[in-house]
Order: sequence, then structure tokens, then C-alpha cells
Amino acid sequence: MQTVTTVPADPAFIASLPGCDFADAFSVVVARRDLDAREVSAMFFSTPPAWASALLATRNAIMGRFGYKAPAIRKGFPVLRESAGEVVSGLDDGHLNFRALMRITTEGNGSRITLTTAVATHNWIGRSYLTLIMPFHKLIVRSMVRRMAAKLNQAAA
Repeated sequence: MQTVTTVPADPAFIASLPGCDFADAFSVVVARRDLDAREVSAMFFSTPPAWASALLATRNAIMGRFGYKAPAIRKGFPVLRESAGEVVSGLDDGHLNFRALMRITTEGNGSRITLTTAVATHNWIGRSYLTLIMPFHKLIVRSMVRRMAAKLNQAAA
């Protein structure tokens, strides 16, 4: 099993989202050094467990009725900025703005992958939504980072 750790969110990344109300970061080390941030980000978004997909489908059905965006998470979010070692994706909506930073750094004989999430809420709907989904967010992201790392390590073997 892959060890996923909670790490401090990057202050510069947090500052890049004006009005940021929430940020967290999860990190894992994998036994590969040949990683491309865009490919890793795509792999991350394509690895939700079935229970997480069901929760996201429920979220999209509910929020879509109120006119909020309901993206196909399996495809990831729109890429806003990228370089060889990182990808920033995100979405702006009426209730909140969301950003995800997938960063890859060399560590020993492998790579450290860190996913940082930042959210800026705009109104009571955004704050309520963030409060409601927070426990699920942490479980889902940790699980998806673990699954992504397992796939990357399998490919290295």
C-alpha cells in the first residue's frame, strides 16, 4: 500500500487564488523519475474509486439543478497553467473557485507527487457546500492519490 501523507499547502499557490478560504495538500513518493505532470494529473482524475464516483455523480445532480457547473471529473478540470513539473487546473463558478496543483519533484531514486487543493468561496452557498463536502474531499483525494501512486509503481515494476 502507498503511504499518502498530509503536507503543508504551498503558500505561493494559495496566494495565487484571491480570497482562498481553504487549502490542503497530500503527497506520495513513487519509484519513477520519468513522470510528466499533465499525464500524472490525468491519471489522478481517472482513478476514482466507485464509491467516490457515486458521491460525485450525486453532487453533480444536486448542484446542476441549481445552475452550478457539474464537470466530468474523470476528464479532470481545465488546465490553467503547466510546466514539465506541475499542472494547475481549476474551475470558476458562482459559488466558489477551485484550483488543483499537481507538482512532481525528484526525491531519491523516485519522485514526490504532491496534490494541493485551494478553494475560494463567494457566498453562503459556496461556504455551505465547502463545509458539507470537506470530509468527503479528504477521503476521496487521499484515496485517489493512493490509487494513482499504485498504478505508477506498477508501471515501474
